[in-house]
Amino acid sequence: AARRARETVRKSALTGGGLPGKLADCSDRDPRNCELYIVEGDSAGGSAKQGRDRRFQAILPIRGKLINVEKARLDKVLQNNEIRTMITAVGTGIGDGEGEGAFNAEKLRYHKIIIMTDADVDGSHIRTLLLTFFYRQMPALIRQGHVYIAQPPLYQVKRKKREEYVEDDVALNRILISLGTEDIRLRNLADGKELSTKQLTEILELLEALDKYSRAVRRHGGEFEEYLAHRHPKSGELPRHLVRVREGNEETVHYFHSEDELAKFAQNNADLGLFDAEDRNGNGNGNGNGKEDSAAKTAATRRARHIELHESKAVADLLERLAKKGLKIEHYTAQNQPLYELIEGEGDDAKVRPIHAIPDILAGIKEIGRRGIQIKRFKGLGEMNAKELFATTMDPVNRKLLRIDLTDAVEAEKMFTILMGDEVEPRRQFIEDNALNVRNLDV
Repeated sequence: AARRARETVRKSALTGGGLPGKLADCSDRDPRNCELYIVEGDSAGGSAKQGRDRRFQAILPIRGKLINVEKARLDKVLQNNEIRTMITAVGTGIGDGEGEGAFNAEKLRYHKIIIMTDADVDGSHIRTLLLTFFYRQMPALIRQGHVYIAQPPLYQVKRKKREEYVEDDVALNRILISLGTEDIRLRNLADGKELSTKQLTEILELLEALDKYSRAVRRHGGEFEEYLAHRHPKSGELPRHLVRVREGNEETVHYFHSEDELAKFAQNNADLGLFDAEDRNGNGNGNGNGKEDSAAKTAATRRARHIELHESKAVADLLERLAKKGLKIEHYTAQNQPLYELIEGEGDDAKVRPIHAIPDILAGIKEIGRRGIQIKRFKGLGEMNAKELFATTMDPVNRKLLRIDLTDAVEAEKMFTILMGDEVEPRRQFIEDNALNVRNLDV
């Protein structure tokens, strides 16, 4: 293994000798100015090669899935063509130790190594495998801030002759709300008064923020409407703790306002080992994480996960601000009779949409905003031509890059070991505990 590693990097990288044939190198030889794009697939790699700035941008297409370096022995890793190609292109060598094959940051050929993959499950998998490789074999590159993830746009929005690229769902919603409120009025049926454009805009901003927190609660495994229904009957305070209890394929969710209530629940449900598991793991995740002895696993029929709801204060603040504008928390769920009307247009041509729940105001505005526009979601980099790919994802003036920072080495070590390692049981438990948190599942 050591001999093969030395052979892979035996030539001086900056001379260009022995560089892989599929690498489209840049003309600049100063690593401080140079970027290496590691691109998923030959198709996207071809577009990137055509669209790049050849002076400082190098392109390395990779084909198929990489070997998982967390599981494989080093000699097996170095038999993988894509891995050997990357090692040669980067130029630093791998691993620790001394000698020609060992990692040497001074031989780094590019000060920006940018991972560019598709926005789908396969792309996420390849990105994870690449990050695992850099974390295990070239960790200094991450610590020194040389590894980045490209952020291609998720959407292309066309309206008449205007074309716009949108980076994420937040930006898309902003556009839909702007278009949806152009010729819209909101009437409160309780008093028959119409809200001004300014009032409607303020309400929509609050509802958009509330929607973000509602998605956060759902990611924790709760239902936002149920979470609101568990307000304290006297003080109106929202729950601060959530406990998910899994028994077989069934899961129940419990809400608590205080640590005393939570402790009482744990005492009455001792089989969950709620606080014992938290003390053992130190992460508040119940005994859904961490290793258990075989006897305990056999005896246990239920598992629990505790989550502290840090969103509660912000949600309460938003609800209070909405209440001051006449939108009551009781109306968050659908009512039998309409509460508001969205009025589109004027006079006899006006279209009226009844609103039975507060969230329907935001949903209705977005639906109206979608009219007359075409929204295309990019899943593959190959869907963009060379000019589009450079303008949106590679041009230093317009692009966005996500730099990989090693802020918590212990947590990073734990996650790579659980998700990419040999032991199946911790990974299975992680998947079971987080299955209901998945959003945008691609199947």
